[in-house]
Parts: sequence; structure tokens; C-alpha cells
Amino acid sequence: MTQSLRQRARAAVKRSPIFAVVRTDDVAEAKRQAQVFIRGGLEMIEVTFSVPNATELVQELLAERPSGASYLVGMGTVTTEDRAHQAIAAGSEFLVSPNTSVSVAKVANDADTYLLLGALTPTEIVTATELGADLVKVYPLPPVGGPAYLSIVRQPLGDIPMLAGGGFAVSDIPDYVAAGAAAFGIGSPMLGASDDESLELIAQALSHARA
Repeated sequence: MTQSLRQRARAAVKRSPIFAVVRTDDVAEAKRQAQVFIRGGLEMIEVTFSVPNATELVQELLAERPSGASYLVGMGTVTTEDRAHQAIAAGSEFLVSPNTSVSVAKVANDADTYLLLGALTPTEIVTATELGADLVKVYPLPPVGGPAYLSIVRQPLGDIPMLAGGGFAVSDIPDYVAAGAAAFGIGSPMLGASDDESLELIAQALSHARA
């Protein structure tokens, strides 16, 4: 049976539970980062709307994807209904929002697109789940206690799959794993001074995330 796009995304997250966040104001650098993440074996490549001409970059990455490749390309910083429609029109294979948006959720659900909604409080986390989020992006974690906060929130809400977001180092991933994170949103901390260093950091991040 052929898998739906949403099913493919769920499978990709299980294999590679890192959303590789591409966030820069330089288009060429954004494409370079995406290509390094792909070379490193990451399967969820998130191009944020903060990248100039982000939708065009998504289209380029999808057009250049080799036949049979397992990675998916989606869009982040999807804060409004308009951005959600733009992302879907560009071919985005998943949507990531930093906020709990009813309108973004409706667009994603209508298109049967894998969805992450941002939330921080227990009420927001439960609301995001009720709106159909496949993963709840708990964001921003570091300013409110990082793994300690996530661990406490998960005590009553452990049945809800959560992604740790908000900026942290590769070396912090094991602490978030221990706190119950199912996936991780991380970008620039996996980028080193050279491609080889970046690939090593990506390998470390994947190893930690899969532990």
C-alpha cells in the first residue's frame, strides 16, 4: 500500500528525529546549509520563512531531490494562514509553526500535511494536540528551564509526543531525551567551520537523538 505524505513524514521522524532548521538571511547560505544537512543523513529539512524567497528555495530543493531519496522538505515559521497556503503551494511536505494557530492547523489538516504546532504551557500543548498536530513543538524551552521544564510538563502529558525547540547545543540533546522529547528542532549548532566538521556534528546529533 502506498504511504500518504503524512505517513512518510511520521516514518522519517522515527528514523531521524531531528528537524534541521535552516534560518539565515542569505539565500545561497540557506541552500548550502540544507545540502549539508541532507548529506549528513537528516530527513526533515525545515526552511523557515525568515529565509528570503523561502518558498522558491523549497521548490528548488524538491526539484533537485534524487529519485528514491527519503528526506522531506518543509517550511517553518508558518505563523499565519497565508504562510500556510504559500507553503503548501510551494510543495512543502510538512509545516512547523512556533505558535498554536487554529488557521494554520486547518490548512495543514485540509491538505493532510504533517504538522508541528508551537506551544509552551500545558493548555497550549493540549490545544495543539486537539488541533491535529502530529508533534507539539515545546518552545522556547531554554529560557524557562530547558529539560527540567519539559520533564515536569510531561508528567501529566506524557502521552503527547513533543519536540524540543528554542535553541540548544548538540551536547544538550541527551538531557532532552531523558526529559522525554520525541524529536528535536536544531539548526546552526550542527554547523561547524567546515563541511567535515558539520557532518561530524550532525552525526553526533543523530546518535544522541536516536538513543
